[in-house]
Amino acid sequence: MSLNIVCPQCGESEDLQGTPSPDGIRIRCGKCAESWLRDSEPQKCATCGDSTLIARPRALTQYSRGTQLSIVGIGEILLCTRCDARMLERSEAGRPVPFNYRPAALDPEAAAERAKAGGDDDVLITP
Repeated sequence: MSLNIVCPQCGESEDLQGTPSPDGIRIRCGKCAESWLRDSEPQKCATCGDSTLIARPRALTQYSRGTQLSIVGIGEILLCTRCDARMLERSEAGRPVPFNYRPAALDPEAAAERAKAGGDDDVLITP
């Protein structure tokens, strides 16, 4: 999962350099020379701002034979306990999060689209 890292001092997002340190990854801004720990603050849900995010397995898929969709691995994705509650329940029942599920924890537009459509029961495993 990619992080959107921005300098807290000047807002720079391009000229950043990370180096390992005993405390974690230390980020240094090339524009203003500000330095901070990358994971010093807990991640928050992009939709509701809650910091109760849970990493759940997500199916990694590819078309192995023409239109045959195969699960080729499992990755992790963050789900918000409030905004992604239905998908979290599905995942806790032993079913991986589908490859095409856009979590509200990372994408507020996806949450709005699901609410408009009446929930996330319409997420399909196959396209």
